[in-house]
Amino acid sequence: MDNQPQKDMWNGRAGASWVRHNSLLEELLSEPGRRCMELFSLPSSAQILDVGCGCGNQTLDWASQLDPSCKITGVDISEPMLALAEDLKSANQSSLQADVSFVLGDASDALFPEASFDAIYSRFGVMFFADPTAAFATLLSSLKPGGQLGFVCWQSPALNPFFTAPMLAALNVLPPPPPAKPGAPGPFGLSEKERTERVLSKAGFREINVEPLKLELSAGASRSFDELFQELIQIGPAAALIAESDPTLAEQARTAVYEKLTEFYSPGSGVEFDANFWLVSARR
Repeated sequence: MDNQPQKDMWNGRAGASWVRHNSLLEELLSEPGRRCMELFSLPSSAQILDVGCGCGNQTLDWASQLDPSCKITGVDISEPMLALAEDLKSANQSSLQADVSFVLGDASDALFPEASFDAIYSRFGVMFFADPTAAFATLLSSLKPGGQLGFVCWQSPALNPFFTAPMLAALNVLPPPPPAKPGAPGPFGLSEKERTERVLSKAGFREINVEPLKLELSAGASRSFDELFQELIQIGPAAALIAESDPTLAEQARTAVYEKLTEFYSPGSGVEFDANFWLVSARR
């Protein structure tokens, strides 16, 4: 399957941006990942795959909690993000208990032997497949019989206003990009519960469970809004749209985004917002 557009994006501007702003993004997004970890009941000496591991923060979080007999492998298509993952692994070596390795590759390809893993985990890493049914079928084959899949993904844009607010504000100034097709690879590629259930069922999974998770997320409690904004404006789809726009219009769009995001900020608390996710689990 052709995931080349995603490879280009995550080895280009998006990957570089995530690396630069990894600390802020982890502050915002670590909790849904930890909630997903709670879905698993792992055997001794568990072999775990972290799909779309990015900069490796959650892979290393797993490894700090697991038994030394366990092993966790993080896989991602982004070279710059995996480079940071290796740096973080070296910096945190003393706190790691389980063995950790990182693999550069597309998880929708058959990268691993049949029945390699007891568990497959992902935080926001499985919504970008060009052919999700085929990709999940490939992941299924790498699970041991009875092995567990667990991932967290976004619900619809309408239920995640902080995520969509920058783009909506920018579009008051800038011409819109071509509309994405429903279910297209991207952050909201698995935002429809019924479609996710259908994809996993067709891929061969059983005991499929898709449950809503609502969290209040926050970041930057000790920072001024202006300081936070310098990072927030460089993250997400609106950042790419603004960067590619006419400089005069881009500055107007930045101002519009600034004014919109102030609605989510309060001194001493930073940015705070409700976010809605799906917690998904299934078995081979």
